[in-house]
Amino acid sequence: MENVVKVVNEIINWLWNRENITLLIAIAGFGMSLYNFFRALWDKRCSFRVDYVSHYCCLSKSGKYAEPMFRFNFVNLSSAPLTVVRMFLLVDGEKYEFLFPEQQVYQMTRRQKGETVQIGEVKSQKLPFRLEGKGALGGYFAAYLPTDMEKTFQSAGKWQLVVQTPQKEIVFSIVADKPGYDIEQYGY
Repeated sequence: MENVVKVVNEIINWLWNRENITLLIAIAGFGMSLYNFFRALWDKRCSFRVDYVSHYCCLSKSGKYAEPMFRFNFVNLSSAPLTVVRMFLLVDGEKYEFLFPEQQVYQMTRRQKGETVQIGEVKSQKLPFRLEGKGALGGYFAAYLPTDMEKTFQSAGKWQLVVQTPQKEIVFSIVADKPGYDIEQYGY
């Protein structure tokens, strides 16, 4: 017990000296600036944003799934290349993965000279994809959800998007306020 009291008294006497307090503050400031410097380097290495453009939902051709199609723009804010490996949609605590291969998003046909002709087909962006430094990529992203969720995604809503890169996983809040916008504007 005497040793503890002696050590505490020595610490108090050491802190009583103004120069020692200045030294402590300088060392703490230096340590925090080093931490902030390396943290900023790491954050810049994997810094991007996701912009929601529009979405719509329909049943899959088999009728077994609801297929929400989101149109997103990814913007790489860092000068280093970035790879998006996987993406998930969070809805009411459930996690649904976006599809890896390209998927048909919308197809239009027209009758010309008595024949049915395909006029437009848009494919969803395949995963993984790479964004160059300070680059951007826009595309359609599709997921399979239970059929009872079709109505949920035919209207506006707020959901979360989880984007996974090799460096980290980031959760974005998506305010999906333009359901069917592409169909209304462009016909697909």
